Order: sequence, then structure tokens, then C-alpha cells
Amino acid sequence: MSLPKLAVPLYDVVTPSGVKLSFRPFLVKEEKLLMIAMQSDETETIINTAKQIIDNCVGSISGVDVDKLPLFDVEYLFLQLRARSIGETVTLNYKCNQTHTDANGTTAICGTVSSYPVDLLKIQPTFAPGHNKHIQLTEKVGITLRYPTFKSFRNISRKDLPAEEAFDFLVGCIVSINDTENVVFTKDVPAEEVVAFVNDLNHAQVLKIDEFFDTMPKIECPISFKCPKCNYEEVIVVRGMDNFFG
Repeated sequence: MSLPKLAVPLYDVVTPSGVKLSFRPFLVKEEKLLMIAMQSDETETIINTAKQIIDNCVGSISGVDVDKLPLFDVEYLFLQLRARSIGETVTLNYKCNQTHTDANGTTAICGTVSSYPVDLLKIQPTFAPGHNKHIQLTEKVGITLRYPTFKSFRNISRKDLPAEEAFDFLVGCIVSINDTENVVFTKDVPAEEVVAFVNDLNHAQVLKIDEFFDTMPKIECPISFKCPKCNYEEVIVVRGMDNFFG
């Protein structure tokens, strides 16, 4: 006689890039992975664990390749998973790093720790004004970029990333190159031609491209921090999946 199967609910979500997906909550096997990642405190382990969990809970149900999703989609999916699996609220703790000088002239850091509850389901992607996938490099020539995939970000997360790999990352994000008469898709031309095109960019043109990456949608949560001891105030912007692992 076989054991009964437990019913698992499914949820629908639309990612920041507009993809509609279905997912199931974490099960015990995913929570084990999560606990191991939290204990390791290593960026690479956290990234790989997040991918494995999303593969299990989203990829296998919606038939999506997590590596091909934009990073902000993956971050958003993880927050949705965390909210539906463990709880919609996560408590973030922050230590006041404001320095104070007492009457004797001794300077010390306040160090008071305070807690802030965050509703994960209320965190929405932020879109910077003027963000555009099309970059006009000159009056006649422009390029269209794609959002970097989660896989590409996993590949460049190392601190010792060679300059050549960073260059390849940029090349891989170019979808097409156009002038006033034609649009050429990079998939239709030899890779060497795209590399040569990027090598001919000047500094000002590279800065225009950098703006695309700087203004991409972000998954972040601003917190109005006020120290309960010294009353120091500031707005802390929380980003990154590892901040919401708890």
C-alpha cells in the first residue's frame, strides 16, 4: 500500500520582464538547501542554491530555463517563492554605524541593532526614468541590447573575472546594430564582426551603453532606518536575494 500524496498549491506570477509563470512553494528538500546556503555565507553558494530552488519550484512546472531569465526576474521569483513558502514577512536587522563623540572626546560607533519587518509581496521592480533598450551611438548608428541573463551574471560574479570575459559579456548583450537604412541582427553575422564593432566604440559611446545596465529594472526595498538609541536616520536600500534568505 503506497503512502498518500500531499497536495501542493500552485501560484501564478508575472515577472518584471512580462513573463507569466506558475510555481509551487518550497518543500522540505528546498528548505534544507536554503539552510545550507545561509550557513555558508558565500555568494557563489547562495546564487547556485537560488537557481536550484527556482529550477525545482518554477522551472519544472512552467517549463522555463532559469538561466535564460534576466537577473531581476530571478530575484523577483525568489522573493515570491520565499513569501509563499515561509511567510510574507521577513525581519531585517541593522546595526547603527553612526559615530558619536562624548564629553570626554572619545569617539565610538553607536552599534545599536534594530529590526524592520518587510512585506515581500509588496516589493515591486523599480524602473529608472528614461531606460531604453535602444542606444543611439551616433546620428546614424544605434544598437539594441538584451537584458543579461541569470547565467551570464552567474558567470561574472567572480571577483577575479578577466577583462576579456567582461568584454564578452557586453558583446553577448547586443541584439542588433542598425544604421538609417538597415537593421543587422548579431545572430546573423560572424561573432568576429560584432567583436570588431565593439572594439571601435569610443569612451562616450561605452558610457551610453553603461547607462542601460545602470538603469535596468531592480528588485529593491527602501527602509527608513532610525536608530532607537541615538536617533540617527537614513534610508537604506536593500538589494540582492541573500538579504531575504532568512
